[in-house]
Amino acid sequence: MIPFPCLPFSFLCRPVLYNPRPSFEAHSFIMLSLISFIYGIILTSIVYGLVQVCRPGIALYRHLHAARRTGLPFKVIPFPPGLFSFFVFQVLKKLRLLKPGTKLHKLLNMGRPDGYELHEEMGDVFLTVSPMGLTMIVADPKVATMVNGKRSAYPKPPNTGAIINIYGRNVINTDGDIWRFHRRVTGPVFSERIHSDVWREGMRQAEFMMQSWTPTSPGSLRANSIGGDLFRLGLNVITGSAYGTPLTWSSDPPCAVNTALSYRESMEQLTAHLMPIFLTPHRALRLARKDSAWGRAWEAYTAFGGYMKGMLDQEKEKPASPGEENLITVLLRAQAETDEKLGRTMSESEVMGNMFIMLFAGHETTANTLHYALLCLALHHDIQDMLLSEIDSIYERALKEGRTELDYEKDFSSARWAFATMYETTRVYTPTGMINKWTASDQTISFDGQSYVIPQGTRISVNGVGIHFNPKVWGEDAKIWDPSRWMVSDGEGPTFTPAESRSGSPMPPSPGYEKQGWLNINTPPASPRYPRFNINHNNEKPTSSVMLEAPPTPHTPHFLGQRPPSPALSVSSQGILKPTPGTFLPFSEGSRACSGKKFATVEFVVVVFTLLRRHRVGLAEGCTAEWARKVMSGRKAGGITLQPPEDIPLLFTPR
Repeated sequence: MIPFPCLPFSFLCRPVLYNPRPSFEAHSFIMLSLISFIYGIILTSIVYGLVQVCRPGIALYRHLHAARRTGLPFKVIPFPPGLFSFFVFQVLKKLRLLKPGTKLHKLLNMGRPDGYELHEEMGDVFLTVSPMGLTMIVADPKVATMVNGKRSAYPKPPNTGAIINIYGRNVINTDGDIWRFHRRVTGPVFSERIHSDVWREGMRQAEFMMQSWTPTSPGSLRANSIGGDLFRLGLNVITGSAYGTPLTWSSDPPCAVNTALSYRESMEQLTAHLMPIFLTPHRALRLARKDSAWGRAWEAYTAFGGYMKGMLDQEKEKPASPGEENLITVLLRAQAETDEKLGRTMSESEVMGNMFIMLFAGHETTANTLHYALLCLALHHDIQDMLLSEIDSIYERALKEGRTELDYEKDFSSARWAFATMYETTRVYTPTGMINKWTASDQTISFDGQSYVIPQGTRISVNGVGIHFNPKVWGEDAKIWDPSRWMVSDGEGPTFTPAESRSGSPMPPSPGYEKQGWLNINTPPASPRYPRFNINHNNEKPTSSVMLEAPPTPHTPHFLGQRPPSPALSVSSQGILKPTPGTFLPFSEGSRACSGKKFATVEFVVVVFTLLRRHRVGLAEGCTAEWARKVMSGRKAGGITLQPPEDIPLLFTPR
């Protein structure tokens, strides 16, 4: 007799044990088990799907609650600002599916604002809330300075600069001890000795560039692709001065791989295909057809890497010269010697990463600034007259001293109008407008007389372009390109009358102004000879406000009605107004400020002086001022830095 506890088991097993053909009950059991299993999978998938669908909503609700607790104004958006919105922005713009001024354009543009318009609606400090978290967007100088000045409290976000990490980690996209290590290695390179080399190389490359242009009438030169020419110039200047490899206009440095691309072409193709190189696994790029976009991206990546490796190998074969250090020599030494503080050497990928970022950032931003400055000078004849007068006086002084060429040590500091032109160009046409940080822990900020607690993990986007166009900082004509706002009359006072700051302005009048009588300087009225234009970054049709009152005749200080509040509370050694912290950010500020600022300034000055020594610049025949302004108001799709979307031919005529 079978014990009772075994009955269920024996009942289930009986068909299998005793009957070679499964019974109806066995078929039913198998079918029920199979159906239950399928239902279980479906139910699990549904639950998992619901959890995944609801997770962004739950995260958004949590972040929304955190945003309300801060007390700052906020805007809810369906996607995070930053790298994601930047990629979507570029893709839609290339497909011509993104129209300026639309709601989608404004939302995507929050990751990379074009100006101050968002802050007119939301305030100088506000939050965006997305399922990915909070982002605080800042256009207030005091808050910007606090964020930029506290490196440990506001480090760089983990993914910042990932797109420029294609060859290896570098001084821009690292933080903490690694960044300090990279800065210790690369920082000392930007010395006075290398600035003197930049001066000589900039003059030489500018002369090469002019020789490549098309002669028109006797003495006149037409530059049809000034943007591309300035990119080549910038690349050659930094290669010759900082990498110890002087180039002619058409020569290339040594390359460690076989490639049909020239040095310039490899950099141009690399820049054009930066996104596919960053987003696509290199194994997939390597297998792509050569005539495809991915194939060209891989060819550019390997070619430019080969040129960098070729320069490294060339430097290794040179005899050691302690007095002639350049960026390559210090990187090679860092690869060979252990850093005392970090306890390790620099890896090969870090050497390549720093070589790349210095070449990439060092040539493109200066080239863009020169490009916009020449276009603005072509449209503003009065400012050009001021600059030409300065150039003539400096060359005349050099001739009296028996010199036929200018010298860095003797002449650079005298280029006041050139400095003002560069500073104003980088203010209005900021190459990279966003400075990204995040809160490592809960942080308290002071803004508009109140304190706000910003939660840990909040992304901070300091909107440099927004600060540069903030009327509370730079006045109601903040969008106007006007280098005279930087000038100091006769080295003693500004060429304009600074108006008193409005309530809440981060820049009150300095007591020093009143003591020196700067607030009482009388400025002659403007003369309506030349039109000024309002920079329009949204591609909107020009309105009557675009054409404003004209600048005056040369050597006459000018302003529109009442001059905006001065952004400077002190004067630099060159007699240029010095902005207060947080008001001028093309080179960032604080410990993470660009170490190549003077490098770029020296290159800008010497190139402008060489181009305009015997010529003046204007628009080429067939180009109208209205068309040039429209082009300048846009930006090239896919560019990491601000660039005009198309070439504007220029004509250099003898004077």
